[in-house]
Amino acid sequence: MFQKIINKLNDLRPKQLLMLAVVAGGLMFVTIFVGIRMMTNKEVVIMPEEKPQPIVEMTSVVVAKLNIHPRTIIQENMLQMKELPAELVPEGAIRNFSEVQGVQVKVSIFAGDVLTVQKVFSESSDEGFAGTIPADCRAVSISVNDLTGVAGFAKPGDHVDLLLVEKGQYSATTNILLQNVPLLSVNQDSTGAPPVGENGVPKTTITNPTIATFALPPEDVLKLISATRLGEIYMMLRPPNPQHTYVGAMEYTIESINAPKPAPAPAPVTVPAIPANPVPAQVPVMPTTPKIEIIQGDKIIKDDAPVITQPAQNTGAGGPTTVLPIIPSRTVPTFFPPPVSETPSASPPIVEPPSDN
Repeated sequence: MFQKIINKLNDLRPKQLLMLAVVAGGLMFVTIFVGIRMMTNKEVVIMPEEKPQPIVEMTSVVVAKLNIHPRTIIQENMLQMKELPAELVPEGAIRNFSEVQGVQVKVSIFAGDVLTVQKVFSESSDEGFAGTIPADCRAVSISVNDLTGVAGFAKPGDHVDLLLVEKGQYSATTNILLQNVPLLSVNQDSTGAPPVGENGVPKTTITNPTIATFALPPEDVLKLISATRLGEIYMMLRPPNPQHTYVGAMEYTIESINAPKPAPAPAPVTVPAIPANPVPAQVPVMPTTPKIEIIQGDKIIKDDAPVITQPAQNTGAGGPTTVLPIIPSRTVPTFFPPPVSETPSASPPIVEPPSDN
């Protein structure tokens, strides 16, 4: 084999031998270059010294499986056990279900939180329902139903506004009685947590409200109790973050279509004006005429003098005055009547004739 290659080379011409030498040299150069390049780019890997890993101590703690609202009675299906590193376990962590089962939580606990003594157990002075009443308030209860109690959606811990509805014979009036009132309990339930099913999921069942208990200052307690005797009390559920904490006093009255219509007002009566100083009426005086008298002895046998009368005047309780005859003087041709006497005389006066002696 090797001899045949040598014979082939001997048969080649010098020009062919030169070209073969150039190709062989190029292949050798490429091979050497690639080999040197690979040797210079090779990284040196230093293996680190293996150190023993420390042993992490794990601790079992009780965590919440779902959100737990304040004043909720803890049940076992609300909790679960979880392994945590000892250094991550908070102080006072609960490590057993039996320590918290049937206990009322103090604050809100979210799903995944570790239960601690500070979150679960209340102070000794706050135990029981009385611990939920603010120091400046009193608890008072009123009767409600599905309609007046917001269909059962108002839960303990919520805040509501109270309305007073007064019914008249033909009208109804509604006004805002109290605002931002804390609701302590509904039907003796102060937890506000919905019932929990077997799988730990809260039920959506709404119980029928019959009694609602509020926390009010003493003066507002008197106002609420008095209002229950006047009309019906309605609750308005407030949102968590209302736009306005309090609103101004509002009142609305609606009249029935069966209300009697008011009678039309009488037409005004025009009274003639009376002058400030009325002019008294003048009494007419009848003119007199001379009279002729015939006297014989001590008697008058002829009297043809006319009688002048004046209109009767009302003198009060005594009735009208009596008309008296007027006897003019014999020497005076004319006679003016004297003023009318307040006390009428029973008979006209008798004029005595002068005596001849």
